[in-house]
Parts: sequence; structure tokens; C-alpha cells
Amino acid sequence: MKTQERLNDILKNILEQYGVEDKTLNRLTHKYMLHIDELSEKYQYLEDGSLNETCIEECLQKATEIYRFINFSDNLLVIYDNLFGQENEREKEFLESTLTHISKYDTYKLKWQYPIYKNDLPIHQDNEIYTCIRHLYRVKEINIQKLFREIILSDIGGEMDFCSSIFIIDINSGCIFHLYDDRGIYILALKEEYLTDVWGEFHDSVFTLDYQNFKIKVNTLYWIDETKDDPNDLCLHGDITVTIGGEELSSSCTVSAAALRMLKTLWEDHLLTKGGQILPCCGNFMIPNETLDEVEIIGCDTGIDWTILHEDGMIKLITEKENTVFVYYLQYKEEVLRFVDMVENYYKISLPKNIPEDEFERNGYMAFWNEWHRRRGRKSEK
Repeated sequence: MKTQERLNDILKNILEQYGVEDKTLNRLTHKYMLHIDELSEKYQYLEDGSLNETCIEECLQKATEIYRFINFSDNLLVIYDNLFGQENEREKEFLESTLTHISKYDTYKLKWQYPIYKNDLPIHQDNEIYTCIRHLYRVKEINIQKLFREIILSDIGGEMDFCSSIFIIDINSGCIFHLYDDRGIYILALKEEYLTDVWGEFHDSVFTLDYQNFKIKVNTLYWIDETKDDPNDLCLHGDITVTIGGEELSSSCTVSAAALRMLKTLWEDHLLTKGGQILPCCGNFMIPNETLDEVEIIGCDTGIDWTILHEDGMIKLITEKENTVFVYYLQYKEEVLRFVDMVENYYKISLPKNIPEDEFERNGYMAFWNEWHRRRGRKSEK
């Protein structure tokens, strides 16, 4: 970055890479985002109403551990969004006391509105328009324990009102760390690989509150005759239960077609359609493209389907009964890939398939696996 570049220009450039215009960062979502919502299992208060210092220390320890694990560079942009424009010099001075080597400071105002939700869906904006005073600091280091403690205390009787207001951005990578209060942390990244190690290290703390919003349960897998391993049967079947919110969708379906269709939804939206259901009864007619790297699977009109949309960095699932839930993209991806790998492994432990002599059928089967492995991120083995 050029030293004369304004901090608001640096921020706007990073936000453009996230696909959004300049906005209050407490509403920022992205495809590559982790939500860690259990910093401590203890209750914030003791029986006498006083603060539970053990809980506070556990929150502080977890937040500090996660931040240090990410290994941010020394080229940091610290954002303090005073959301309601009530300037508090004491809070500003405290924040600055936690920052080391402030090389540049900037401030400006922006307007924003609360979205109004119904059934977890934003239906319109609040009529009231708020003015956010944004403070931006370019720094090398942060006294994170001192700062994080006050953020954690913000929602439970602390002296500073830093709730949902402080954002630490690594200018080099664009990663954003947002400890919003004692309840949790959001981490956003421009590339999935920036979050891979974090997710692996803190997996049990990620998405814990809403992890059951989308689950795929494989009850049984079998070939069409249900009695033996059949090397002539190219399509795997099974009994599947998919949970979307509180709704359970159970089907005896062609799971090989279901898995590929779910795999496609990691990149594409899926709308309700006849013959192309996510859990199809039939899926044995495969039409290859010319290069044999994609296949269209045609089935009957029987099956279970739901809408899958990529929206504001989240996956939006809408059942045929119009039940709607939002799932973090990485959470959705993990569940889909777990199902995909389970189906593929069943093929691997079964007898090798007898490849059809008919050219059209053979090309369809080859295209199926070529697309499968291309989307799964590995070379075809079929």
C-alpha cells in the first residue's frame, strides 16, 4: 500500500473485494466466514449478581488464542464504528491506549439502518436512520488482552460500549477479526484457505448454536436390487434424511445423482424443478457434454426438492413447505462434502463397475465421474 493512501480508501478497497460498498461492518457477511459462538460455557454472573470473573477470563483466553493463531501481520487497520454517533472521547482514548505505532488516523461519518426481520428474514429497513462515526487507525501492534477484555465486558456491565464496534483487519490479506462481545467472534476472509487451519483447530467452537440447521443423514446405501453388489448397476441408491431447520425430509432416492447435484450447489443456486430434484427417485439417464467433463442427469418427476440460494455470503435453504433457514457457506460445504465422500467411498468398496459398451452410456458415466472429481477438487479415478 502507498503510504499516502487514505485509510478510508484502503478500507473501501478491501470491502470491494468482499463484494460490498462501504457500510457499517457489524452487518458484513461473506462466503468465507467463521462464527465462533462459545467463548466460555460458564454463565456470566454468579448467584449474587456479580460478574463471574472465571467466565470473563475464559472468554478472554479463547479470544486471545484464536487471534494469535490467525497470525495477523504488523500491517493492521483497526476500525471503531461508533454506531449511534454519540461521540465518547473516553472510549476513543482507551482504544488508542491499546494501539502501538499508530502511523495514520482517519475518521468520517456514514448513514445506516437496522434491517427488520420476520422468521429470520430481512423484510425491510427500520425507518430510523442512524449516523455512525467511524474511526480508522493504521497500526503495527495491539494490546489485545487489554482491548479484548473491555469488548467482552461491553454487554455485561463494562465501562466501555464496544459491543459490535471493533474490527481488526490485516491489510495484507484482507482478513477481518471481529470480537463482538462475550458471546462470540466473527472471522472473515477473502480466500477459503485463510480459514482452513482456524476451522480445524477450533472446529468444536464453530457454528455451535445453529449447526443442526442443515444435516444429511445416510440411513442405508444399496444397489437397486438391494440384495447384492452389482457391478452392472452404475447408480447408487439409498435411504436419506435431510434436516433443514426443524423439518425432516426423508427419501429413498438415487444418492449418486443427489450427491452430484448437491456438489454443484457449492457454486450454483438451485431452484425447485421437476426431473431435477435434489433427492431424485430416478437418476440413471446421464447426458454428457462434448468434453465429457459435465453431465446432465435426467429422472422422473418423483423426488424431494428444496431451493438453495447463495445470498449475502450465506446459503439460504427454502423447503417446499416454505420453511427457510440460513446456513454458513463453510458449514454447508462441510456437510455436503461429507455426504459426497460417503457416496464415493461406497463405490470404492464395491466391485468395479462394468463399463457400458454403448458409447452414449459410457460417455455419460465417464462425464459423471469427471465432473464429480473436478468439483470435488481431485483427479478422476474412474
